[in-house]
Amino acid sequence: MRILPVNNAPTRSTPETSDQSASSGPVLDGLKVLEMGTVIMAPYAGKILTDLGATVIKAEQPGGDIGRRIGLGGGSGDSVLSMNLNASKHSIEIDAGDESDQPALEHLLSWSDVIITNLLPRRRRRYGLNWENVHRLNPRAILCTAQGFSSHTDRGDRPAYDDIIQAGSGVADTYRLRDGRPSYSPYVVADKVCGMTMVQAVLAALFKTQASGKGTWVDVPMVETMAAFTLVEHLGGQTYSPPRGDVGWSRVLSPEHRPHQALDGYMCVMPYTDKNWSDFCKIIDRPDYLNHPDLLSNQARTRNPRVYESVLAEYAATRTCTQIREECEPYSIPVQKVMRVEDIPTDEYLGASSMFSRASHSKEGDFVHVGSPLTFVDHPRPPVKETSAIDADRAEVFKMIGYSN
Repeated sequence: MRILPVNNAPTRSTPETSDQSASSGPVLDGLKVLEMGTVIMAPYAGKILTDLGATVIKAEQPGGDIGRRIGLGGGSGDSVLSMNLNASKHSIEIDAGDESDQPALEHLLSWSDVIITNLLPRRRRRYGLNWENVHRLNPRAILCTAQGFSSHTDRGDRPAYDDIIQAGSGVADTYRLRDGRPSYSPYVVADKVCGMTMVQAVLAALFKTQASGKGTWVDVPMVETMAAFTLVEHLGGQTYSPPRGDVGWSRVLSPEHRPHQALDGYMCVMPYTDKNWSDFCKIIDRPDYLNHPDLLSNQARTRNPRVYESVLAEYAATRTCTQIREECEPYSIPVQKVMRVEDIPTDEYLGASSMFSRASHSKEGDFVHVGSPLTFVDHPRPPVKETSAIDADRAEVFKMIGYSN
């Protein structure tokens, strides 16, 4: 795979150590991961671990992960989704339900430091991915499972996708609190948040295993994970016992809480602290707002977001985005022009991030790989390799795990 120059965005320099000889490999260099997952959640966790330098073997059922065929580019066997989620992983096709493939699977389980999967419990038991079997084969292995509902309940085998989890966790209902009817987020928020939670769980388990020498099983139930994610701010008055008010955080649930239209785009303007607000009132020449009962403190503005947002909307409507920035930045009032998704890869700031690798795919041509945004001062970023075709790395994987069939 050849790396292409970044379009028009400058390359951002990265920190370097004072002693280059002390630099080591990527931060998770040497970590061996077996991914047995489909679509987004487990593959996203595997992607994060890959981007941090782990060796990830993606074991796919016959026909490959369905994520390879979902959306743009899927006709060639590598959709846009797969080109980013599965880059730099090693692919091997394993029919986990076939007895003839069980020896290879057992070698993979014995080789792995970490096994991540979003297969349902009944399928894990059928394939030998249950904790008892994994621990028998590899006492130091960490098994991280994730699915819609907890493996330790009678709902564990219920099928669930991102929309189901948004419905069951309160995520969809936050739109009702704001707009009057439930809705889904316009991105796969549950799969990705739970994928990141899988990585968090793996890293915590690695710390424990390093100390004890014993592996562990950690289960990531999606609906609980997303309910916890939602309730941080939205449990509201129900936090107390007995309750002292309704659920929801008024500041973010106001329909007026949105970017405001300027003369040449949309802006987020946030005079958030009381000092910010005092300075903002100077900019708009409205000292009376400092004593307005709905605006005089951060708490008052949070309780009365419609009044607060109407002031911001009126301000933005008469200015260009540049004018707003030039007026607010000297006072350290946070402002940001709304970034259009299609402009991100060539943006002066974001486009220069090392999370972007410009690459060329053998079937799909030039593309942008979105990798980890993290920068470690003494660990280089691992190079990005094209997503392997299904089972393309069988011989390499067998050699890697010491298996001969």
